This record gives sequence, structure tokens and C-alpha cells, in this order.
Amino acid sequence: MGAAPALTAAELRWLSPLVLWTGILAGPLAWGADLFVSYALVKWVCLHQRQSLLGLMTLAAIAIAASAGALSWMSVRCTGHPGPDDGGDPRQRAHFMALLGVASSVLSGVSIAALDLPRWMLDACR
Repeated sequence: MGAAPALTAAELRWLSPLVLWTGILAGPLAWGADLFVSYALVKWVCLHQRQSLLGLMTLAAIAIAASAGALSWMSVRCTGHPGPDDGGDPRQRAHFMALLGVASSVLSGVSIAALDLPRWMLDACR
């Protein structure tokens, strides 16, 4: 099997370590931040009757996870099909990291929505 074609400048931008790691870590960090900040704000939200703030936190966390997933998906598209998965080529490693970022973002988005569903249906102040 021949060597993979050289990466273009646009592909290098989408396959940089910063983009790949952002795609992997942004979703779980958004989930953790949503959980931490939401629990910290409950007392203030109930005292000031601003329950919509908790919903905005959830939507912001889902938006961050979705953005990370889109970023990772663009990276997946730039890698193309890398061939074997032994990881010997930087393009193959980038492809794996991009797929991991997509999976991480989807799982984080579903977790954020599932854990915040009771907050949407029940009154957090009771």
C-alpha cells in the first residue's frame, strides 16, 4: 500500500493537536461544568426565582458539546479513510482522535440532556 498523500494547509488546520484535543475534551468538560455550576447556583436561583438560568446553563453545555462534535467531525472528514488502524501514520492517529472526539461529544451531549431532564420537569426549588 502506498503512502498517504501529503496534507494540505486546510487539512493541517483541522488536524492540529489543539483541534483534536479540543474535540475530545470539550464535551466532558462542558458536562462537568454544567453539573458543578448548576448545583452551585441552585440556592441563588431559588432565592431570586430565576429558574431559567439553569436551563440556559444546560443549553450552553449542550451547545459546547455539539460544537466540539462538529469540530471533530470536520477533522474526521479531513483525514478521509486512513487505511489500516495500526497508528503508524500521523493521519491514522488524527483519524482515531477525531473519531474519539465525535464519540466523546455525542456521549457528553446525551449525558447533559439526560441528567438535566429532571431539572426541566421538576421544580428545582422544592
